[in-house]
Parts: sequence; structure tokens; C-alpha cells
Amino acid sequence: MKLFKVLLGVALAVTFVAAVQSCEKPDIPQPKPVEQPDDPDEPEVVDRPTEPAPCDNRVVAHRGGARESGKPDNSRAGLMYAMALKCYAMECDIYWTKDNNVVIAHATDTYFINNLRPWQYTLEELRKAGKLKNGETLPSLEDFLDIVQVEGNCTKLCLDIKNLDSDLTQYPIKAVQRACEIIKERHAEKFCEFICTGNETVAKAAATCMTVYGIPVGWMGNKGPSGHKALGYSWANLSAASYMSPYGARTIDEFKNAGMQISVFNVDKESGDGNAVYKDEDVNYYIDRYADLRCICTNYPDWMLKRLKQQGKL
Repeated sequence: MKLFKVLLGVALAVTFVAAVQSCEKPDIPQPKPVEQPDDPDEPEVVDRPTEPAPCDNRVVAHRGGARESGKPDNSRAGLMYAMALKCYAMECDIYWTKDNNVVIAHATDTYFINNLRPWQYTLEELRKAGKLKNGETLPSLEDFLDIVQVEGNCTKLCLDIKNLDSDLTQYPIKAVQRACEIIKERHAEKFCEFICTGNETVAKAAATCMTVYGIPVGWMGNKGPSGHKALGYSWANLSAASYMSPYGARTIDEFKNAGMQISVFNVDKESGDGNAVYKDEDVNYYIDRYADLRCICTNYPDWMLKRLKQQGKL
């Protein structure tokens, strides 16, 4: 009987210890970590290429080649047209808006876009005032970068800093400064170039694009190489009809011999504006000198590419 009581006591002791241990370490499922929501202020990281694909030509589609394609000038459709042709670049006009955006559009001679002066209105207000003839809203620089900054595209943006009256020069300066900021934010420096109005005040400000941001800029000043170099320019972009030979005082060779790049606008197949040459002998003059040109701007990019190929330049 004593032995039974001893064994019973041991068993009860073991059961008690097990129960205590079980209480000390309960089998309770642990909660899963709570997933934190995305920070709405955190910028979305988008993997975009930082440089275009190689290009086998130096043809710039003026306003997207609108006169040739029938698409609205400075439109997304025009940009897609230039890209489909694999042009070196599309020329497009930029203006600063009241809300510190950069709109792409060609203003009237008195600087109206949709009957509004861009620097007095926001981008959204400009868009609400009217659409392009194909139903598109006015594009911004960021819209155009979204289109060109894709794998396999070789077409750049050639951003035209438009001239305004002398008492309004702060606005083209704001346009180029803000454009540079946007381009840098997007790491799109190699997708963009600028051409700058002949206004020297604006040209001095635009020259910082080269030194600060490393973005090429061509100046439209009607000056020889020394005049361009005095403002820090190594690339001149001149009107084929107004300044360059066979019509004007400037020649391709004077820039070439000075170690400067030279591009011309516009070389067309028919008359359209005062900056164009279109007679066949004039067109042939620039095609013959194609190798000496940084680029050649035209309202008819498909036609120009075919002419260059026919004459063995591409």
C-alpha cells in the first residue's frame, strides 16, 4: 500500500509539472505582419531607358511632319509619325505655363494657344480651352517624354525655345529652365536637344543647358562663328531661306572651318513658310552638303529620307 501511494504521488507530480509547462507555453497562433500601405507621396519608380537607340539619319521632322502626314502639328500623333519613320528628331515648340509646366504647342504670332497666353494660365486651363483637331488634348513635355523614352526608339525631341517680345523674355527663359529640370528628373538628357531663338538674353540663359545639364543647344543667331562662340555655342541652327547660302551671308563652310556644327531649317518639297527652301536646285544644294550638316529640318520627313536614300546619302 505504501508503494502504491508513492507511485501515485510521483504520477500526480509528473502530471502537474506537464500541466504547468503547458500553461507556460500555450500553443497560440501568432498574427501575420500587417502589410503597410504604399506611401502616396512616394514617387513611382519607372524603369525607362536613358538614351535612344542608334539612328542612321539626321532628319528632323518639323512639328512632327504635320504638313506631310496631315496630323496636327506638335501632336502626339505627329510624334508617333516621326518615330515610325525613325527620324533623328521631332522639332516641337515649348512654352512655360502659370503652374510651372511646359506645354508643347505652336502659338500664334501674338503668342496665343487656344486664345490664351500660356504663361497666364495653367496647363489644365489651356487644355480646357480647346483640343487639337484630332481630339487630342494639348501635350506637355512629360507627355512627349513618356512616348519617346521607350526601348528601341531612336527619335529625340528637338525643343524649340520660342521668341517673345523683348518685355516678355522671362517666359522663354522659364520655359527652358523648367524643361531642363523635367528632363533631368526623367534622366532623359540624351533624348532631348534645344534650339534657341536669336534673342541674346534668352540665348545666354539657354547656354546653361549645355554647361549645367549637358543637353545640346543650337542657337539661331544670325551671326558668324565668332558671335556664336562668344555666347558659348558650338552649334548654329540657321534658316535655310534667310541666312544660309545660296540666299544669305552665312555659309556652311565658315562654320565647318571654325570647328562648329551647323544645321538648317526648313528644306521642303513645296512652299509653305518664309523659312523654307523648296526649289529643286536649293534642295539638292543641302542634300549635297548633308555630310557637313548636324541635322536637316523639314516639313516632309518621309520625302526627305527618300531623297537622301536616292542620292546615296543614307
